[in-house]
Amino acid sequence: MNKFYFNTGVNPYRINNFPFEYHKKVGNVIRGGTLQCPFDCDAPENSTLMFLCDNPELSESKAENVGVFEVFNTSMVNKFAYFILNK
Repeated sequence: MNKFYFNTGVNPYRINNFPFEYHKKVGNVIRGGTLQCPFDCDAPENSTLMFLCDNPELSESKAENVGVFEVFNTSMVNKFAYFILNK
């Protein structure tokens, strides 16, 4: 399994009373100024995350260079991650 990060785009330093301690507790990190949620899956390390969702059979899953992987060890509620499989 490899570790990836979902970038929420949330800049916690611009939010009053941002719950930093909660996010540390559930394993989220702040990298590059944004809140990021780590997750593990079997996607190759050089893959590019597209999005996370609960449906592993969206039309994107049928593309030749796209892989869908179940996610583990995360505070995210989504069950699957779609990746572009870089060659």
